Amino acid sequence: MPANDEQEALDAQFRLDSIADVEALFERRAKATAAADARFKATRDIAYGDREGETLNLFPAASDDAPSPVQIFIHGGFWSTLAARDFSFVAAGFVPSGAAVAIIDYPLIPDVRLGDIVDSCLKAVGFVHRSGATHGIDPESIFVSGNSAGGHLVAEIMDRTRLADAGLPTDIIKGGTAISGLYDLAPVAASFRNDLLAFTDDDVATLSPLRRRPHIGAPLIAAVGADETRVFIDQTAHFAEHCRSDGTAVEQFVVPDTNHITVVLDAFANPDAPLNRAVRRQMGLG
Repeated sequence: MPANDEQEALDAQFRLDSIADVEALFERRAKATAAADARFKATRDIAYGDREGETLNLFPAASDDAPSPVQIFIHGGFWSTLAARDFSFVAAGFVPSGAAVAIIDYPLIPDVRLGDIVDSCLKAVGFVHRSGATHGIDPESIFVSGNSAGGHLVAEIMDRTRLADAGLPTDIIKGGTAISGLYDLAPVAASFRNDLLAFTDDDVATLSPLRRRPHIGAPLIAAVGADETRVFIDQTAHFAEHCRSDGTAVEQFVVPDTNHITVVLDAFANPDAPLNRAVRRQMGLG
């Protein structure tokens, strides 16, 4: 295959325009978010750090039986776009079952480097652990999840070495769900996405979970849509096996009839979907 054809094939792995009716899916996601904003109460723009972008939106559990477990959700957008406000629909999958949901924002590339984003996400977990009780959250029942870039960030912040380096208890996170993540950054660094992301060789070496021994300290759910591009499907499978090799309990999902958008909208955030039920089981919820 000619070099330019190889580059185009690689770039195609990271283009969402390959999804049929992608604009209609964005509109459906926006409507689901609007419906959740109207349905659930929330406290918005809670600062968990001093840096611009270090805020979260907190949806308390529907039940008054405090304290409640919390699902901290990290949005995607190739570390450079989107915001917590775009993902309020996640609350529909957990709030009615007795969990709080914290959807976090983080500083975006190019204003920061990827390592700074990891640090912000760790800071958010620490904030919820320290301050969650004032919002009816059980600080000993913190779970994390994220999609795409957020899936990668889940893998990073569940690493016990990173938790220890951030001054956090290594058992602070009780379980995680990594959805459609990129766990070896080399392919994305070789793609058109790197024109903005500017990942260096050092970034790839130090911020790729597949390039170091896993130190995941809690049960993990690794999920991907069956209709996603090969890079997301393969990396999810490799990451799941990588974590199992170090003794991590991993539950793996290739969700039928879902793509990079609908795997979150129709599976993770849908209380009737097997993926959502698995996450709620992980949290000890019915």
